[in-house]
Amino acid sequence: MTIYTAEHRAKLEDYLANHSLPEGIGHEESACTVAAINLAISGKLTDRIPDCMSKVLGRAAIRLQDDMPDDMRNSQRYKTLIPNMAGSGRTLEKERLAVLMDWMWSMVLPQLQSIADEGGYGEQWQIMCRKRTKKAARAAYVAARAAYADVAAARAADVAARAAYADFWSKVDPIGVLERMTYLQGKDTGIKG
Repeated sequence: MTIYTAEHRAKLEDYLANHSLPEGIGHEESACTVAAINLAISGKLTDRIPDCMSKVLGRAAIRLQDDMPDDMRNSQRYKTLIPNMAGSGRTLEKERLAVLMDWMWSMVLPQLQSIADEGGYGEQWQIMCRKRTKKAARAAYVAARAAYADVAAARAADVAARAAYADFWSKVDPIGVLERMTYLQGKDTGIKG
């Protein structure tokens, strides 16, 4: 098991203070969230989630850091969170997944309702967000695919999506969900020394 030490934390904090985080894995001078953690721990550029870090949190961080805007990914708020993510441990995986899923259903998907309305599948989208079932999600997917078969509907939804992009990220607050996942209370923090 990888042990996350105070020395690793200091290296990571120094790295984050002096480097930008890119989309994708990046390189040694600009590494992604998990690669920066690995550079501090092992000196290797890899996006393999280290043993001292929650796999659920690591996978969420990889996905969200690639999707969120550059200024959010390189914000002081996010860079301050990363050293705590590194030593999150793996004993609270179910709880972290529950936080992530609740965020997806209650924050992210409802923010896309106006796009669904514009695209002609708003009713199915609303039902999916309320029911939170595979069956409802499948019905929303089928309705969205049918709506996008109509070129005019697809263009209208695309315009609406671009207009709402910046507002979307501030409303769904991906850093906030990563914070909630990181700071869950439990015995195993993964931090030693």
